[in-house]
Amino acid sequence: MTMNKQVILCIDDEEIILHALEEQLDNIFGEEYKIETSDSGEDALEYFKELIDEGIDVPVVISDYIMPGMKGDELLKKIHTISPGSLKILLTGQASIEGISNAINNAQLYRYIAKPWDKNDLVLTVKEAIKSYFQELKIKKQYDELLVLNASLEEKVKKRTEELSIAVASKNKFFSIIAHDLKSPFNALLGLSEIMIENWEQMTDDDKIEFLKDINSTSKNTFNLLQNLLEWSRAQTGKIQVEATKFSPFLLIQETIKVLLQHAENKKISIKNRMPENIFCFADRNMISTVFRNLISNSIKFTPEGGSIEISVTPKESAYEFCISDSGIGMDKNTLQNLFSITEKVQKPGTANEQGTGLGLILCKEFVEKNDGKIFIESEPNLGSKFYFTVPKAKN
Repeated sequence: MTMNKQVILCIDDEEIILHALEEQLDNIFGEEYKIETSDSGEDALEYFKELIDEGIDVPVVISDYIMPGMKGDELLKKIHTISPGSLKILLTGQASIEGISNAINNAQLYRYIAKPWDKNDLVLTVKEAIKSYFQELKIKKQYDELLVLNASLEEKVKKRTEELSIAVASKNKFFSIIAHDLKSPFNALLGLSEIMIENWEQMTDDDKIEFLKDINSTSKNTFNLLQNLLEWSRAQTGKIQVEATKFSPFLLIQETIKVLLQHAENKKISIKNRMPENIFCFADRNMISTVFRNLISNSIKFTPEGGSIEISVTPKESAYEFCISDSGIGMDKNTLQNLFSITEKVQKPGTANEQGTGLGLILCKEFVEKNDGKIFIESEPNLGSKFYFTVPKAKN
């Protein structure tokens, strides 16, 4: 049975009583509610279950007390277990104190009306019951919404707490880098320069040149470290804004190779720019320059003497996928998994004992993602590495 109207259910074993209830209630509530009747508690209970299963609201149930089979208080008790929100009214002239108490305690009886009833009293009672029913529905809805909101707020607090934990870990890592990785090269610079000052007269020209080369190499590494630290710290504080422009990746790579060429030549490493000259990207040129500089420098660092590096590109639908491929020492799975994590220590010296912090790769990831790109790596021990990242195409 399917109906659109909500239902007021009346139960009495006397037909004349049911007819009177149906007529009086239909005159007042008939436009909004279907007045349904039943002459036994057992039938009423089954019908009530059907209504609830079909999703039909039954705001009010009016039941006689003395009926063959199931009494009114037991019926209302069972109805309450199915639909606690429905308001229950006991309508009888023969109810005992025990029966009324049972209905009140176990069915949350809304009202007891004695027979013969006053029509106005009955109508007013049903009106108030309907009003209470929908007030409770509204309160329940608001309560459920508050629960959802509270759960949402708890989730946001949890997420924010996790973000803050990550931020604190990043900050701690940042200061660890400053404390350790800046201290080491400066100690080297101080030590080398002091040795030269104290032993200048006894040193041969070749010794002096070797010391100066070490000082120069350490200074360059320290400068690169400071540059990455500065860019990373600015990125964390939100001071770096993406300023996208149209640029040629071919020219950008040529500039980067020029800066890094001396380091590559010292290790007899060839760098080949396979980039077409007629393609253009749309991104922050300075950020992408930092990405190329760090990735190519990283490949030089971990490629043995006599190795090679190639920079190539694969056009995608709306972006270019760049690849920096080297014939270096490669990486194992554990190193790959932690390569972009600020909280994990994956630093290791290069093939010529070059030092670094791993911060450059973390900076690459942040800058690529700020420009709506993705970065990923393919590598195996002793088989070299391939660093891929995407940059949006420039529109013609």
